[in-house]
Amino acid sequence: MAKRDLAIRYKGSVMGVLWSFFNPLLMLGIYTFVFQYIFKAKWGVEVDNPVGYAVILFSGLILHMWFAEVATRSVSLISSNANFVKKVVFPLEVLPWVVLIASCIQFLTALVVLLGFMLFEGAEIGSHILLFPLAIFPFSIMLIGCAYFFAALGLFIKDLEQFIQSFVTILLFTSTIFFSIRNVPEIIQPFIKMNPLTIPVEAFRDFVLFNGLSSLGDLFLFTCLSLVFACFSFYMFRKLSPLFPDVL
Repeated sequence: MAKRDLAIRYKGSVMGVLWSFFNPLLMLGIYTFVFQYIFKAKWGVEVDNPVGYAVILFSGLILHMWFAEVATRSVSLISSNANFVKKVVFPLEVLPWVVLIASCIQFLTALVVLLGFMLFEGAEIGSHILLFPLAIFPFSIMLIGCAYFFAALGLFIKDLEQFIQSFVTILLFTSTIFFSIRNVPEIIQPFIKMNPLTIPVEAFRDFVLFNGLSSLGDLFLFTCLSLVFACFSFYMFRKLSPLFPDVL
């Protein structure tokens, strides 16, 4: 179903699935030109690996794009698959996983673009990059929890679809995608870490860009909270699913 979802998305286009590779490549090129050569933006924190601001920014944005894709699609997931809800006996619990897997493939494509650009810039790709699944796995758990949560409530609360668009933007600018957590005053850091993107982004950068392990403690706590949230969201989805046909 995830493969079918991707095929439908690019159906009729000349480049087809290649767009999932070309789009992040184009974005990274624009970010590099604007932030690195026009604004001459600096990360503000000394790092051992000589990576530009645009690469650091893009490494956080690909996680945000993954979250935004799952959140925005999950809100209308049940209503857009009404035929599965009303006409056939189908395990509706599968649908959020379809969204997660299809969007994960696009994330992995963007990751390949990121690594390729790092090599192009002469940045070092150290052994810590092998630990990046430690950041992606708990983030995936949080995402599947969001998918179940938004899919269940989106059918009953129509305003949620409009709210999610603003919510995704708020999370973008209140996480550490544009700045380092070390540049934030200590009194504000706990509030920044409450953003569900902050800890995965910091850990992902540590492993892929900076060859560090400073985020492991926060990542463990994030994993535990993500598991609790995913279990709660799945339970809520199962409880509300008998009502889906009547609402549709």
